[in-house]
Amino acid sequence: MRLALTPVVLAALLLATGCGGGGASFPTRETIESARTEAADGYWAFRPAGRPKRLVIFFHGQGGAVEATPQNHRPWIDHLVAHGAAVIYPRYEVVYSQSVLDPAVAGIQTASRRLGLSGLPVIALGYSRGAALAVEYAAVAARHGLPVPDTVETVNPVPYGETGRIVNLRPIRPNTLVALLVSDKDPHAVDGSTLLLHRLRDAGFPGKQIRIDVAHSHGSFIADHLAPLSALPAARAAYWKPTDELLAHTRRP
Repeated sequence: MRLALTPVVLAALLLATGCGGGGASFPTRETIESARTEAADGYWAFRPAGRPKRLVIFFHGQGGAVEATPQNHRPWIDHLVAHGAAVIYPRYEVVYSQSVLDPAVAGIQTASRRLGLSGLPVIALGYSRGAALAVEYAAVAARHGLPVPDTVETVNPVPYGETGRIVNLRPIRPNTLVALLVSDKDPHAVDGSTLLLHRLRDAGFPGKQIRIDVAHSHGSFIADHLAPLSALPAARAAYWKPTDELLAHTRRP
């Protein structure tokens, strides 16, 4: 039995296959997918409704089984997605591990293939240990054929993400914007950000491409190491707003 390709049938086939005018198909609502989330090289991927405006790769901090999942950062991730970002959240460890860059790369590799996004502005956003890991990822992304960050934002950074070996930061593209966002009541903020800046300096990264912002405590809001996990209005103003500004100005070269 042959199916006659009347205009109505043809339109139905085009809708079913996600085709139409040769354009890509995008979800009509926010969606979440994941793979191997119980393993160190797993990931979660969050897609906005419609065509994404940018790609955010979100590196979590060191902090156990909960921090390795999106749970602590879900309000921030939802905010990013609501403003048009696709977000990849790689799980780089199950329990504490020294070698975390390779699992992160593996998770991002799988997620980026699944999402099929290319040509978008890319920001690597990391918190605490993930802040340093975001910088280290920027140094190896091109070699692995992965999305290369145009901007890296490090929130309350420590000096090293990968501690199984020293990651050479020289391959970071010199036109990358590296933004450090530190909390004024984080007892480790000065040491962590200073040592990370020394790593960038020793790698020859241009100082003019580095931006430093401070999240200030005020009233009942204490900008400490854990403050970025909050979704209260003061935390959103201190951490989400500067990130939104970076995203708005991040462009593909």
